[in-house]
Amino acid sequence: MEQSEDPRNRGRRKRWITILAILIFIVLALGLGLGLGLTLTKKSSSPKATDPFCQSNSDLCIGGYLDEAYYSKKGAFNGSGIAVAGESWNKDQRRIFTLFFQHWSGDLRYMQYTTDRKWIGGDKAQTIASDAKNATPISTVAYALNGTMVFHLFYVSRDNLLRQRTWTNDTNIWDEGLLNKLNLSTYDNPSVGLQACWKGNFYGDSDYTKFPTPSGQENQQHFSERKGMDLWYALDGSTFQQYSWYEGQDQWKAMDKWLGKNTHAGVACYSWGEGTTTYAMMVNQANETEIWWKDTNTTMPSTDEHPINSWRNSSNGAIDNVYPTTSMGYTTYFYAQMADKSMKGFNVTYQAENTTIADSFTITDPAGPVYGLAGTHLTMTAYAEMEGNTTLWDSLYVFYQTKGDDIAAFTRPIKGGEWTEGSLQIPQ
Repeated sequence: MEQSEDPRNRGRRKRWITILAILIFIVLALGLGLGLGLTLTKKSSSPKATDPFCQSNSDLCIGGYLDEAYYSKKGAFNGSGIAVAGESWNKDQRRIFTLFFQHWSGDLRYMQYTTDRKWIGGDKAQTIASDAKNATPISTVAYALNGTMVFHLFYVSRDNLLRQRTWTNDTNIWDEGLLNKLNLSTYDNPSVGLQACWKGNFYGDSDYTKFPTPSGQENQQHFSERKGMDLWYALDGSTFQQYSWYEGQDQWKAMDKWLGKNTHAGVACYSWGEGTTTYAMMVNQANETEIWWKDTNTTMPSTDEHPINSWRNSSNGAIDNVYPTTSMGYTTYFYAQMADKSMKGFNVTYQAENTTIADSFTITDPAGPVYGLAGTHLTMTAYAEMEGNTTLWDSLYVFYQTKGDDIAAFTRPIKGGEWTEGSLQIPQ
């Protein structure tokens, strides 16, 4: 006869099975919850573009447009516009130049470099505008006209409007510029070109011989007496619009549309030199620079090879393999960022249709080329400290970003030599 199981044992076994099932359920639930929690809070190690355009065009974007982690927390804005206004005409203030930049907070500010070779400014008190677009291009023009010192600053606002701020020593304040009345809309894109350029005698300085040439020799020819400004800005992905202003006018006038250009790249100009010829530099769709020229000397006959008052491309001045969002500029040498992110200077011989590039150099340190951030803004100037006919010292100055919250400065004697590098100390 089989012995029946004690009912108490069966009850205890059922309870243990139930408890074990509950424990397994809790462990699985916790594991799933923890797994989901780790997955949701884990940050991707690869950048994720915050701007839709940059998701498929990362080579045309910089800084926070690529990833929010790239926004600066100190120093300069990552992708800051940078512009320099030389002050060779400003004899009383003992300043070599003023540098404009975008602070990490988004404000546009300025710092000044004195003839004692020291930096001053850059604090909140030196704020010019607080409505600038992130990584806006910045362009500046400074001159002396009829005894008045004038600074103009051009930039793009957060609502993609072209903006001008103007300072004179008559008021000593930054005020709205004439251009703002037009409410000109720019290309709505993370990277756009913008350039303003003075045209006339050298920034109003009648002592034109003091501005150094690439050879270090003095200029020998007088400048044209025309005075005014040219301005180029991006209308769309392939068109720059040009506006002009002349002394005595109370408004800007629309001029040419420049088609077939890469408007993510910058614009450069040279319209303050000797004679009557103006030059503009742009990047085409093949990422090659073009040097355009226009002669305004109406006393000369117009020919097919050398037309008067008509823009022409100087094909011998082309530079290939530049970075697609390169900034450009000219003072003594023409500068651009190359496809490998290095910075090069070019010794350009400006002769209208016969414009050529004589030679070039790369900005280096003892380890080799000093590469900029991809698409960094770029500015430059040159200065010679004179005592009578003797040059006490001279220097090229080039500024661009190498880290993201920095503005790196590079200097070298005009005739050649090793580059010296330093980083501007930007107030918090």
